[in-house]
Amino acid sequence: FIRASERLNVAQTTVSARIRNLEQQLGRALFVRHKGGASLTPAGEQFLRHAPMFVQLWQRTRHQVAVPPGRRAVLTVGSEVSLAQPLLLDWVRWMRGSLPDIALRVHVDVPRDLINQVASGMVDLAIM
Repeated sequence: FIRASERLNVAQTTVSARIRNLEQQLGRALFVRHKGGASLTPAGEQFLRHAPMFVQLWQRTRHQVAVPPGRRAVLTVGSEVSLAQPLLLDWVRWMRGSLPDIALRVHVDVPRDLINQVASGMVDLAIM
C-alpha cells in the first residue's frame, strides 16, 4: 500500500480507504493485512486477473470522451521510432490540413507494444 500511495501521489490512508471501498462493493476481502504489509486473498488473486482490463477500459473511455473543444473526434496513432520521421510527421501534417476537426494523439513505441495497444483499443492505428 505504501508503494501504491507513492506511485499515485496520495496518502497511504487514501489507498487503504479505496481498497476497503472496493472490497465492500465486491463483498469480499481482496487483501489480508499484516504487520509486514498485505497479501492477496483468493478473491484478490481472481480480481488481479481482471484488473488490467478495467484499467484499459477506463483509459480507452477517458481518451474517447476527452475530445477537445472544436474537434469532433480523437484519433490515436502509434508509430515505431524508425518511421516517426519523416513518414509519421508528414502524415500528421497532412491529417491536420485535411481533417482539422480531428484531434490527433501521437504515440511512438516498439512494434510489439504497438500491436498490443491496437488490439486493446488504446491506439486506433499503428504505422509499422
